[in-house]
Amino acid sequence: MKFRDMREYLALLESDGQLKRSSIPLDVSRDNKDMQPLMRHLHNDNNIALILENLQGYNTPDVPLIFNPFGTRERTSMTIGIRDPLEAKVEHARVLADSNTWIEPEIIDKSDAPCREVIIKGDDVRLDKQIPHVWFGKEGPAYITNGIGVTKDPETGKRNVGWYRTALLWDAFNPAGEEYPEGYDQRYMAVYAYWNPPMNHIGNHLFKSSLQNKPLEVAFACSCDPAVHLAAATGLPYGQDEYAFAGGLRGAPVELVKCETVDLEVPATAEYVLEGELYYDDQVAIGWHSNVAGYYDRIHRIPVMKINCITHRKDPMWHATIEMVPPFDHNYIGMVPVEGEVLADLQRKIPEVKDIVVTPSMLYIVQLSVDGARKPHAEFGKYIIHAVWGASGRWARTAKIVVVVGPDVDPYDLASVEWAIMTRVQPVSDTIMNPHGQAFVDDPSAPMTEFGFPAVSEQMGIDATIKVPERFDEYREVSQADPDDVARIAELLKPVLG
Repeated sequence: MKFRDMREYLALLESDGQLKRSSIPLDVSRDNKDMQPLMRHLHNDNNIALILENLQGYNTPDVPLIFNPFGTRERTSMTIGIRDPLEAKVEHARVLADSNTWIEPEIIDKSDAPCREVIIKGDDVRLDKQIPHVWFGKEGPAYITNGIGVTKDPETGKRNVGWYRTALLWDAFNPAGEEYPEGYDQRYMAVYAYWNPPMNHIGNHLFKSSLQNKPLEVAFACSCDPAVHLAAATGLPYGQDEYAFAGGLRGAPVELVKCETVDLEVPATAEYVLEGELYYDDQVAIGWHSNVAGYYDRIHRIPVMKINCITHRKDPMWHATIEMVPPFDHNYIGMVPVEGEVLADLQRKIPEVKDIVVTPSMLYIVQLSVDGARKPHAEFGKYIIHAVWGASGRWARTAKIVVVVGPDVDPYDLASVEWAIMTRVQPVSDTIMNPHGQAFVDDPSAPMTEFGFPAVSEQMGIDATIKVPERFDEYREVSQADPDDVARIAELLKPVLG
């Protein structure tokens, strides 16, 4: 199934009973006590998606707020028309590994593009009045968390499409105790573009443009077809086109429209589009920022983008979310691309890799299809650990802890993984310690650079496979009931147990 836009995906969730509408008055202003607790409540007790209206302290009261649309593995899988999470992951990895399955995007006329129904240019742009601002927890600014950033390499012209966070400056707390320059709350936003570690492709483009002494043209398309978001969250090799990858995932070309003021193309059915220029030498302090590891970053210094044009649909919608102690809304749509990246890379080289699970807290678990004497060679688990750290894509090299297990261990069940570690691992012999790995961008335990991000981190690999032939000729037999017998007994006792 392919979705033309976010609205078709939401309609499916609603028809499936996984989305409800609410007009209960909730506060979205800075320092509110409603938005972060709502996210926690949904992930504790009643994990559905919501469309929120009648919001208080909201600068755009006529714009409905999409809340928690990607909040389960199933809903994330449904973004590409598949319900089963494992099937969706395998499909993501299959398409990622075979660029022949990718489908090039198509350019449509502006008159046919819903995102061009309203156009605001130049001095008429007012971010404080025209772009929804929603705060969570103790965050200092309102963040745009639904924006797909589009840029081109200033040297090659090759396109990058990534899911990048930006910070709005209206009514924002400045963590450095400074005043933001006059007018920045109306025409500027700060962009998480890194040209130093942890590095991203938009940051690479920005650095290249600085060497040419010019700003970088950027467009942010907000709330697109969810397959575009899934593709944009995937760390493709530098220079490959995420729009074409999204076409492969959805089974049809992504329809694009040319921007009004920059030489870029954006999804035609986006709810909002912001166009402008990103400046390498103009950086501002941003914070607090709640991150994916579940901690607040107190201050970042990141570059600003001047907004020269806003376009949107006539009756637009807005999606806002927070990163916090996992799980949370986009935890899962962030994990599937990481799993797909590593799975696609490893399965090309190592057919014994069966599955890869990345937990909400970014623990990497690799499941093999063989174990014990059936492993290709001794210390095969350690070989897999090194393969993860050396895999292509952005994320695998930042894996802080990697666990390798056999086919009888359920990688989705942490109790099963813990059992394998406690019964198949000797802490010295079966672990690898790497003192100089690349840090995960939001790890608060790693040393910080001057920009407020970690660059280097220690890493650990745990080989939790059966140690045949490493230490033993044979291993004790596992004492466990046969699943077919368990199912038979369950059926037999239904009249008693219900």
